[in-house]
Amino acid sequence: MTTPGGQKCTGRSEDILSFPCEVNPEFWFSKRSTEIREAKEACGHCPVRPECAELGQDEEFGIWGGLGPDDRAAEKRLQLISLEAMINSRIRIMQAEGMSISAMARELDMPRTTLVRRLRRATGLAA
Repeated sequence: MTTPGGQKCTGRSEDILSFPCEVNPEFWFSKRSTEIREAKEACGHCPVRPECAELGQDEEFGIWGGLGPDDRAAEKRLQLISLEAMINSRIRIMQAEGMSISAMARELDMPRTTLVRRLRRATGLAA
């Protein structure tokens, strides 16, 4: 595959210098929609894409592992939603088992007042 930087990305780790982001790094910080789209597409074939995405997860600018700033923000929101759902599920289970609020707070490693606020806020999780 020929990349936006005009290089061939072979996908082999020993060819690190042939990775398009190494050859033409400024391309991954473009503001032009066509270049952003092409950079994301080029990242799709890169063997270090997952590591690159992880490295860039807190970056404000650029394409990292095929993800732009909006993609990274959306991914963080989904992770938070998933974490919230997991915590709420654990709380429901502990409530069903008859656990006290103090015991639940210890189990969740959460301040008791935070748990009480969460219970009041959450639908179906009355304290």
